[in-house]
Amino acid sequence: MLFNKAVRGGVQSVLRFQSTSTAAVAATGSQNAPSTGFCFEMTDQQKEFQELARKFSREEIVPVAAAYDRSGEYPFPIIKRAWELGLMNSHIPEDCGGMGLGIFDSCLITEELAYGCTGVQTAIEANSACSHTWFKYRISSTGDVLD
Repeated sequence: MLFNKAVRGGVQSVLRFQSTSTAAVAATGSQNAPSTGFCFEMTDQQKEFQELARKFSREEIVPVAAAYDRSGEYPFPIIKRAWELGLMNSHIPEDCGGMGLGIFDSCLITEELAYGCTGVQTAIEANSACSHTWFKYRISSTGDVLD
């Protein structure tokens, strides 16, 4: 009896899903109807940043990550190189000399850096957390919000 209820419930769920999907296709006229949701298809620029970060991670972070883990030394050379390549502080607005990239763009870069070493990635991204607030609100040294 319990088995029959479970099977019946599962079949009803499938039928309900299919009828909803069919209704959606009929209403829009297409399975590929444009959506107002977030698009995860990357732009060419995003693909370039992702590839640059991936290459940097493989060639410059991975070979030295274990040594930094053992020594506990701060990875200044890696951070300097990441900054030179534009892999740091990508959120800084263009009017302040940055690239003005969005959250998704920054996440693509961060994901690739974390592949190499999450410790190094955290060191690179840690200053972003503070600078993001400063640039977002343009906070002066006295704590006043600048225009």
